[in-house]
Amino acid sequence: MYLDRALILLLASVGAVSGFAPGFTSRQTSRVVSGSTLFSEEAAVSVDAEAPAAEAPAAAVEEPQSTYDTQIYIGNLSFDTAESDLRAAFQQHGSVTKVSMPLNRETMKSRGFAFVTMSNAEETAAAIAAVNESEITGRTVYASESLPKEKVAEGKKKYQAKKQRNEGSKIYIGNLNFDTTEEDLSAAFAAYGDVMDCFLPTDYEGNPRGFGFVSMDEDAAAKAIEELNGTELDGRTLTVNKSLPKGQKATPKQIKLYVGNLSWGTEESTLRELFEEYGKVVDCYSPVDRETGQHRGFAFVTMDPDDALRAADETDGYELDGRILRVNEAQPKGYGGRSNDNDGYDGGDAYDESADESWGNDAY
Repeated sequence: MYLDRALILLLASVGAVSGFAPGFTSRQTSRVVSGSTLFSEEAAVSVDAEAPAAEAPAAAVEEPQSTYDTQIYIGNLSFDTAESDLRAAFQQHGSVTKVSMPLNRETMKSRGFAFVTMSNAEETAAAIAAVNESEITGRTVYASESLPKEKVAEGKKKYQAKKQRNEGSKIYIGNLNFDTTEEDLSAAFAAYGDVMDCFLPTDYEGNPRGFGFVSMDEDAAAKAIEELNGTELDGRTLTVNKSLPKGQKATPKQIKLYVGNLSWGTEESTLRELFEEYGKVVDCYSPVDRETGQHRGFAFVTMDPDDALRAADETDGYELDGRILRVNEAQPKGYGGRSNDNDGYDGGDAYDESADESWGNDAY
């Protein structure tokens, strides 16, 4: 009995000392106590070192709300619309956090569209429903959820495909008489099928540019091109082919020759007769001044390739009506090379083939 009390006192002393002694841990004390038959498992556990606290679970990172849930696209805006007009229109339906309206760099006015960001998705939905097809600064505007660029591009492709199906094939018609109207052109093509659309581009003064576009279904378009290419309309030989995307040019089946330094008295018929000595003349055209009706001192003659090369070789330097002709293959406006002194063909009197009858593209 005395031995047990002594042992208890000894252990108590050791416990007191271990609180101050470095390197003598409470876990070591635990092993001494648990080894004694005088203590139960419960007692051993109670004096054991405290177990390290369990790590708290990491807080979940909240993902930011997508801006596409709260950003609204507004289209068909008046160029006079200001950001304050948009903010006033949308503030009636919630809290507006941002208004972004791209401006034209030259006029510093709206480009016709803008973006408005609301504070939450509920306000966004309410604002779209209220503002869509309403009037802002005198224009009916259209509001919808702003989409990521990749979704916009995907939607544009689908729209273009649907538009192509609805509009059919586009036909390019060149070398038109300036007096030819859309009604005249539509009537010529209507013999081969339903004309969906007919368009004659004009310059800034409203004058026709000498070419046009007709849209028909694919089968009718193919037949019209085959039948009408090379025929005459209002005194001009038409060039008819499938319209190409802007920037692309078809390889011409004939060669167009530039004939410069013409006498003011030279008639188109006289020029045609000269070149017919070398082969079939597909077209002969002398541009005229719209105000005076006088030709501008140069002309274009279109022939088959072999005939054209021979004619250019034989007539360049030929004297006609007292003037020495300058003849070479016509080049588009802006062309780098200028052979045989092209008499300003690449300058003031240039014939711009980005809108020319023989190339057939959508550049208008």
